[in-house]
Amino acid sequence: MKTVLICPDRRSEVAFLARTAPLALTPILGPSLLSHWLTALADRGARQITLLASDRPDQIRAAVGNGERWGLHIDIQSQPRELSIQEALAQFGCDTAVLADRLPAMPDTPLFQSVSGFFEALQKHLPTAHKHRVGTREVSPGIWAGLGSKIDPSATLSPPCWLGEQVWIRAGATVGPGAIIEDSAIIDHDAETTACWIGPWTYTGALTRVHQSLAWSDGLLDLRSGFFIEIIDAFLMCDLRGSSGFSRQSSWLGRFAAVVVSALTSPLLLLAAFKNRSSQKPLFEPKRAVIPTAMTGSASLREMHYSELNGLRGLARRWPQLWSIARGDFTWVGNRPITRSQAAQLETEFEQLWLSAPVGLVSLADAFGCGDSFDDDTRAHSSFYSVRSDRRMDIDILRSVASGRSRFPTH
Repeated sequence: MKTVLICPDRRSEVAFLARTAPLALTPILGPSLLSHWLTALADRGARQITLLASDRPDQIRAAVGNGERWGLHIDIQSQPRELSIQEALAQFGCDTAVLADRLPAMPDTPLFQSVSGFFEALQKHLPTAHKHRVGTREVSPGIWAGLGSKIDPSATLSPPCWLGEQVWIRAGATVGPGAIIEDSAIIDHDAETTACWIGPWTYTGALTRVHQSLAWSDGLLDLRSGFFIEIIDAFLMCDLRGSSGFSRQSSWLGRFAAVVVSALTSPLLLLAAFKNRSSQKPLFEPKRAVIPTAMTGSASLREMHYSELNGLRGLARRWPQLWSIARGDFTWVGNRPITRSQAAQLETEFEQLWLSAPVGLVSLADAFGCGDSFDDDTRAHSSFYSVRSDRRMDIDILRSVASGRSRFPTH
């Protein structure tokens, strides 16, 4: 059976959903709308699909490929505008034509006539959405969670509520009723998300309240008024996908500064030697850490050597790491070094972002007072830094650590 599937063009009523991708790729409780349709058509016996895309066809092509994932052969045709069903039938001479502006299981519920209509359709689909997602379980009546989701025991979840795959709900957070949290989103400490839709890879910051809104990446849309705001404070809301690479070394100026600072603070060696004289431990304690990579989840991480100074506590123990900066193994600000076994404990994609930033003498976690631990707080700060770091943040971290006072919002 030959079928034409028409991807919806942009709709001014739901422009928020098409900010970064075509409407056909809008996530609907996990899979994209287009994925829902291809799965349904394959189940109905379709084998050849002509896919008509008028909005960003390159993204459509990258998302579906040739259709092997669904057992289909897909031919993607770029169109200057969205064709009607009658026009598609006449032009392509196929058996059927479908406009993918609603879910296959809900033919009478259009998704893109308004943002409130979109949210109402998701709420209507929520009780049966788990049937279309392998591994999704009902953790309590009316509350569904996907594979790899982490829910802190102190978080409050109220039905109805949907958590996608690799979602992280942190301590004290309130989720629901009526909350839909898409894949790989983070709801931080004491945040409140009710009657809302949180898009994939979206960070909702500590103490932030999202109510009757759509939130995706750094955009927030009020469902009642239609008012849109772009959030510029990454500690309130941001996109967790970040950039594709980083520089592992400090600049030549930063490396020279490390040499100068190590020389000026060299009396610490005498102090450490004096305090360590009876401990039977070496003055320089050797350590090993994995070398970070821009590719998260790498199974072939290499290791490097560094050391700490016995006899001292706190940041003074890191004095030898100034020479790690000079050698190019560390930077002034980054994520703290971790061992191979610790790297293996980074379970979710969000946690694995720890390895997507250079190893630093000081870290964002240090600014929050938890830099030497390997708990959930440190993982969250390290992953957040990996995707949101910039020169201004680095300077603020250095000032905060140097002054001993946090310059960042407290959790």
